[in-house]
Amino acid sequence: MQTLNSATDWFLTYCADHRKLSPHTLKAYRQDLDHISAFASSAGTDLPIVEINRDLVQRWLGSMAAARPRTVRRRLATVKSLFSSLERQGNLAQNPLAGLRSEVKVGLSLPRTVARSTVKSLLRTVRTQPASSPKARLRRTRDTALVELLFGTGMRVGEVASINLSDLDMDRLVVSVHGKGNREREIPIVCAALREAITEHLAKRRDQGATASDPVFVNRRGARMSDQSVRGMLRTQAKKIGKARITPHMLRHTLATLLLEEGADLRHIQRLLGHSSITTTTIYVHVSERSQRKALERRHPRNKMAV
Repeated sequence: MQTLNSATDWFLTYCADHRKLSPHTLKAYRQDLDHISAFASSAGTDLPIVEINRDLVQRWLGSMAAARPRTVRRRLATVKSLFSSLERQGNLAQNPLAGLRSEVKVGLSLPRTVARSTVKSLLRTVRTQPASSPKARLRRTRDTALVELLFGTGMRVGEVASINLSDLDMDRLVVSVHGKGNREREIPIVCAALREAITEHLAKRRDQGATASDPVFVNRRGARMSDQSVRGMLRTQAKKIGKARITPHMLRHTLATLLLEEGADLRHIQRLLGHSSITTTTIYVHVSERSQRKALERRHPRNKMAV
């Protein structure tokens, strides 16, 4: 493991086998490490790992003036994780990046949400889309179950795409989810509309011969729907109601925000979303405070007194 490329290959294998990180995380790690490799190497040469030091990394960080602060911080965290793992596993005598911190400031980025009325229109539209053929009716049933599941549970798009029939227990009304870092959680199905949509979709999947190990959601070729396919479906439904963009993550943020505004406990929202730390979940407190301010500004009696 003498070069950056060989160290990268080892690190990604280690993250997959021992840390059980998702393919999405591994892909992001690969891109981050390829970025520093492209900066540090010349004429396609593979840089020896011992030549990577704090000075080189500082120059690399300085070269990313046009990148978003969050991107810079993430790339540095990936490289530091690589070196920490090398040292911890005995593949590096000393970590040259120990204690290195980025001076880049990352501001508070509030999650993008969707208006309650927009969600209602989306749910109505997907249920009433024209279906003049058996295939169209199957697609309507699938799309309805998909949108109801995304909003009803707040699951990440990758989590929704990866569930199998065995992950849905309609007797106990729970969804078993394999989330980030291979963490498992159970999400209760508490909405009648979601229960009905999933039940109808599962019946049609079983009519197609699907078994417990088969995916819940498939494309027109019968293969598991990809994350992009789910996003594409949602994008199509959004256009039907005159919205340029609604993403699965926006529905996830919207659910969390509305739950908080309705008085749900922050710990319950944390467990629902699969956050490892409640600190992550507190972002929705800020969103709720923003909604409160708007509501007060709109309804405050003093603003209606022209004195």
